[in-house]
Amino acid sequence: MSIILSLSEYEGTIWAAGPYGLFAVGEEELTPTPQPQERLTAACSLGDRIFTGGAPFGVAYLLDTAEQWQAAWQEGAESAVLTFASSPDYDDSGVILAGSEGDGVLRTRDRGLRWMPSNFGLRNLTVLTLAWAPPMQEDAWPRWQVVFAGTEEGIYRSPNAGLGWKRSESADAAYQTVAVAPDVHCSGLVLAGTEEGGLWRSTDGGRTFAAVDGAPEQVNSLVALANGDGSSANWLLSDDTQLWSSQDGAAWTPVAGSAPALCMLEVDGSVYVGGENGVTVVDGASLQVERQLQIPAM
Repeated sequence: MSIILSLSEYEGTIWAAGPYGLFAVGEEELTPTPQPQERLTAACSLGDRIFTGGAPFGVAYLLDTAEQWQAAWQEGAESAVLTFASSPDYDDSGVILAGSEGDGVLRTRDRGLRWMPSNFGLRNLTVLTLAWAPPMQEDAWPRWQVVFAGTEEGIYRSPNAGLGWKRSESADAAYQTVAVAPDVHCSGLVLAGTEEGGLWRSTDGGRTFAAVDGAPEQVNSLVALANGDGSSANWLLSDDTQLWSSQDGAAWTPVAGSAPALCMLEVDGSVYVGGENGVTVVDGASLQVERQLQIPAM
């Protein structure tokens, strides 16, 4: 099997991760790659290094100049890592965030070698999802670095790259996916999906959220399409049975013939959909399947 829980891309290189291993995503198949986690939940590719999250090591990394994986140094954190999110200015700042299963948000500013808890303002320390807002314009002031965390009980917003958090106004629920509009600094649109409490939508940059009527009750994955131009879906979500599309995040339509996703990632106009049967590549405009990628038979 090839259940995929996490997808990551950096400069055209795509990785997929799940309970059955780490895979390099190619044009025609998924290629297994050795990694050290016994329970693998997430991967993050950043050029000259790749990270895996899970247990027993929390965060492990492999440099492209090394032959062996290393366990990252983590101060005061022992729980499994569930998700990663690298800062939009990672190349300059070296900042990456990781969400854990009981130790809150871990933050690194040295490209993943050392991680420290960054939980000021968090009321719940099981972090299921992380999502950065795109960078503000260079002439904006103050030039906030906004990032969101979804926990087992709420949505949190940080204006300072994950150093401090404030709970957004939203219902108590387990928020397992968050997506931020590419034009969030103009539109204010942020979506958050829950395990069984429906879809929530913000129009003020993620400070307050309101329930979306008519959306699925279970939202497993969300993605904001950077290439949306108004003639196609700007948003995709997945419940437990299929994909749904929307142009504004408020009105949703089922995608005919689609399979459900556990994670989604847009790369160059294609949407990579990770689920219980590997990775499906979907055209971001037509939403038609381009190809199906699975582990090759041994």
